Amino acid sequence: MKSLEQKIINFIARYNLIEKNDNLLISFSGGPDSVFALYFFNKFKKKYKIKIAAIHFNHQLRGKESDEDEMFCSEFCKKLDIPFYSFRLNVKDYAKKNKLSIEEAARELRYNFLDKFSIEENYNKILTAHNLNDNTETILLNLFSGTGFSGLSGIPIKRGKIIRPLLCISKDEILEYLNQNNINYRIDSSNLQNDFKRNIIRNEILPLIRKNLNPKVDSAIFRSSKLLENFNSIIEKHINELTEKYIRISRGNIFIKLSAQKIDDGILGEILKRILKDNFNYSIEYDDLMKIKSLFDKQTGKEINISKKIKAIRERNYISISLKKEESNSFFNLKVGEKIKINNKTLGIEEVDKNKIKLIKRKNIEYISADKLSNDFILRKWEAGDKFIPLGMKKLKKVSDFLTDEKIKSSEKKDKFVLVNNNLIVWVVGHRIDDRVKITSQTKRILKLWIK
Repeated sequence: MKSLEQKIINFIARYNLIEKNDNLLISFSGGPDSVFALYFFNKFKKKYKIKIAAIHFNHQLRGKESDEDEMFCSEFCKKLDIPFYSFRLNVKDYAKKNKLSIEEAARELRYNFLDKFSIEENYNKILTAHNLNDNTETILLNLFSGTGFSGLSGIPIKRGKIIRPLLCISKDEILEYLNQNNINYRIDSSNLQNDFKRNIIRNEILPLIRKNLNPKVDSAIFRSSKLLENFNSIIEKHINELTEKYIRISRGNIFIKLSAQKIDDGILGEILKRILKDNFNYSIEYDDLMKIKSLFDKQTGKEINISKKIKAIRERNYISISLKKEESNSFFNLKVGEKIKINNKTLGIEEVDKNKIKLIKRKNIEYISADKLSNDFILRKWEAGDKFIPLGMKKLKKVSDFLTDEKIKSSEKKDKFVLVNNNLIVWVVGHRIDDRVKITSQTKRILKLWIK
């Protein structure tokens, strides 16, 4: 048996990647790595007592070349009598819709499809042909992007039903094996161009490292990454405990206790990286972490933008992270007898008989004296400098201060509305009317204000 084949067999045994009666779905691009993987497992399927099939994805990114790859894969499997599936993915549209790079979009689509398809067709394991070089490229790419601990542990040998038995061999070993055995394969021309970050690492940076620093850099990095992967299991447990202690997620919003400030930057970064990815599909970077951390020492109400769609606000006892709301119209004209919809609620003004009103303590319903008011009201968001005399008080108070005293969250304050008549704020909607429009024994005309 050839030494390369034995190396893979030993690797499979060491990590228990293949078991008797496995139904193996092999991701097959037609490139040298996946051709080798398919050839190898077809050759040893009797040894392992497994069934294999190939699945190909046409990303429709290289026109005729992509179609020729698909045809090559189909013919290759036909010659070896291997079940073959092929699917076309609209990577460009998916990338645009989800604001991902072409690489990220293609990867996400592939893995989502593989997972769904394997369940539907009863394949209990999925094999991807990542090799030693791929692991090096991934780690360097993550390092240069400012990744957390998990990114430096490289490509997992096994994760769920996905296995990667070629992580023990290099690209050169694969090419040498294929050439010696006269096995054809396809070359993806986009891998030779430096349009993508990974290709710059593959085609420019790593050749220099291998030539001038360490010709066996891939093996060295692989060993280090696997040691770090083991260390990660300890960190993982610690991170889960801290997340449970300091993070709360409710209605799509993330709340971070201020006491989380004492957590080490690296650990806090890893926590935030995970929760923002899980909740907002956003990959946090080091600068984002520093911006969020800066809020711990800011005054209540301070707000920062993490991205175009995500914001973080310093509240009284925590930092909240949420998606930005779409700006809605914040100025409406309203007459007595009319109602209007705002922020999924309806607000109305109606005249009522003085003898039929029931004064009850409900913030969503108020009764006011309209003796000195017109029929024309303005509903708008409160503005800096707005003042009114809260019911029961004698002096003007800033709406901003009133809302703070009412313990309204900073993230919610700016979305509060006021109802105005003749430049007088008659109602901070849902909270308090102005003392000057309260009903007295002399009141002749009464209006009911309500929101529900």
